[in-house]
Amino acid sequence: MEKPILIIDPGHGGKDPGGGSNGLWTEKDFVLKISLYQLSRFQELGIPAAITRTEDIYLDQQQRTTIVRTSGAPYCISNHINAGGGEGAETIHSIYSDGRLSLKILEELEKSGQKIRRAYTRRSTTNSQEDYYYMHRQTGSVETVIIEYGFADNLGDIERLLQHWQAYAEAVVKAFCEHMGYAYRASAIGLSEPWKYEGVNYLHQEGILLDPEVWKEKINEPMPVWAVTLLLRKVHEGLKN
Repeated sequence: MEKPILIIDPGHGGKDPGGGSNGLWTEKDFVLKISLYQLSRFQELGIPAAITRTEDIYLDQQQRTTIVRTSGAPYCISNHINAGGGEGAETIHSIYSDGRLSLKILEELEKSGQKIRRAYTRRSTTNSQEDYYYMHRQTGSVETVIIEYGFADNLGDIERLLQHWQAYAEAVVKAFCEHMGYAYRASAIGLSEPWKYEGVNYLHQEGILLDPEVWKEKINEPMPVWAVTLLLRKVHEGLKN
C-alpha cells in the first residue's frame, strides 16, 4: 500500500460529540462528512491520503495522535467546527510551522465564500516551547493544520455551512494540492452547487467561454470586470441578431 502524503482527521467521535454542535448538527458527524468527502476527492486526484476514522467511533488523544504519527504521512488536516461567539473560519498551525499551508487553506476558504477570522498558533500555558493543542504537540514531525470551518452558534456561519460545506471542503483540497504542487482539477460531482458548473458548460456551448475547465477551477471566485464586459457584449450582440 502506498504511503499517504496526507492524513485527514475528523475531530471528536463516539462519546465525544464536539463543542461545535447545535440543534441542526453534531460536530463529530459534520466533520466526518467533510473528511470523507475530502478523502474521496484526494483519491480521485490520485493523491495518497489516509483518515483517522471512517465511522462514529471515539478516539482518545493517544489513539488519535498515534494513528497520525504512524501513518507515514508528513501532513495532517484536522477538521472541526467552532463555537463560542465568533464568526468565520480559522486555521491553527504549530508554533514550529512556517504557517504557509495554514494561510493557503484560509485563503481558499475565503475564495469559496466563507468569512475568515485568522490563521494563528497557540503556545502551551505551562511550557512556552510547546504547542497548546495536542494535535500539534503529540503528532511528532507531522505538520498538522487544525481547521475550524465556522461557528456552530453563529447564524451566518450556520446558514453558510449548511448550504456550502462541500465548497469549503473542496477549497481545502485545492489549497493542499496547490501548496504541494499537485495538479488540481475541480469536480462537479456531489457539489452542493452544480448549477454553477451547468452555467459554465452552457456558456461554453454558446461560444462565450473558450476554456471551461479554467473557469471550473475558479468556480467560486468573482468574475473579473473584463470578463463581465465581454459577456455583456456577447449577450448584446446576440440580442441585435
